[in-house]
Amino acid sequence: MNLSYSGGFFMIMKHAIGIIGGMGPEASIYMYDRLIQLSIQNFGAKKNNDFPEIILHSVPVPDFISSSKEKAIAFKMLQQRVTSLNKLPLSSLSIACNTAHVLLKDLEKGSPVKFISMITSVVKALQVDSIKNVGILATPSTLNSRLYQEELQKYGIKSITPHKEQVYQIENVIRNVIEGVADVHDSFLLRKIANDLTKRGADGIILGCTELPLIFPKSYKKVRMYDSVEILSLALLRRYYEKV
Repeated sequence: MNLSYSGGFFMIMKHAIGIIGGMGPEASIYMYDRLIQLSIQNFGAKKNNDFPEIILHSVPVPDFISSSKEKAIAFKMLQQRVTSLNKLPLSSLSIACNTAHVLLKDLEKGSPVKFISMITSVVKALQVDSIKNVGILATPSTLNSRLYQEELQKYGIKSITPHKEQVYQIENVIRNVIEGVADVHDSFLLRKIANDLTKRGADGIILGCTELPLIFPKSYKKVRMYDSVEILSLALLRRYYEKV
């Protein structure tokens, strides 16, 4: 723990939440907002010093949404940020990007601070809700690397993934969100793909890209939606508020 002297007495300071973001930047803003709102709703934050200290590194890594060509450069950049963040008092580290979790195991090797995995956190939420068949909306890289499929398989949860053409459509929607040009047509397209996944047996759907909660229709009620950003935010806050 850290001790801070104030007004004649020492205050116990909680360790900060460390986030590697910027993939993309708007999704990182959304995650920051969820951390604040969930602190109020779930952990009773009311005053300034009730809220967590949050350290966000927004890192402009090369794009590997659909290609792994730039993965080595991206890894080097993220590795440097992990080293930098480990010099600070942190309760945990996280990556505000599903696709970047392909690098998580290698990034963990050089980090004494524990990473909270977005993928593992989402799968735990599915287990709590006894979901048996789940659809996955995600980038080509996330789907091709089987990040979710392999973790889900460990717990007997069946993965239902979009068809090849739908994967490309989802990628275009994600790129539109990052570029700031997404519109109602993108939202409608995601709804259409989600409907197809439910027809194929999904009783829940993972929003497995941090851009997707920004555009997916909030009114969608056919099955439960699993927002990977919100779920990771809750996991980070639980660790923060439990660890002094």
